[in-house]
Amino acid sequence: MEPWQRLEPTTVQKVGWRTVVTKRFRLPGGQAADFQTIGGEQSHCIATIALTPDRQVVVSRQFRVGPEKVLDELPGGGANAGEDFELAARRELEEETGYAPGRMEFLGDVYKDAYTNTTWHFFLATDCRPVPTGQHLDEHEHVAVRRITIEQLFRNARSGCMTDAVAVFLALDRLKAMQKEEM
Repeated sequence: MEPWQRLEPTTVQKVGWRTVVTKRFRLPGGQAADFQTIGGEQSHCIATIALTPDRQVVVSRQFRVGPEKVLDELPGGGANAGEDFELAARRELEEETGYAPGRMEFLGDVYKDAYTNTTWHFFLATDCRPVPTGQHLDEHEHVAVRRITIEQLFRNARSGCMTDAVAVFLALDRLKAMQKEEM
């Protein structure tokens, strides 16, 4: 299968703090069609599975307006234009949780769905420790920091109690190995 040919015009709309991009493509049958995508083109977000020295997972408990539920999320957010992704992950971890990572390991890049322009970059951070200054939240962020077990992280990923379950899959082998080391 060949990629579809992109046509102009492209339109960009801001809806609140979200970006909706309408892209026009020539389909394999020759007709043109418009598709709406979410997120600015070439945008990047990051999230981190953060482990303390005693192998507890630091999560950001937050109310999420889409599912209208409180979820135990991985700390993360948007990378600034031109920002190194690992530095963005470190920054977001510290801002949201008040924890600074020791070692960072890149897990992989993912598109969360077929209609997003955003690439998500996932990391595993170990030896995470609280910083004296604590959290630095944005105006509309309300985050309760929790520490959960690796097993609870697996349960959250399986049960829909988090939005970044794919990160758990990317880190699965490493996390299972860490569990075995504890036995």
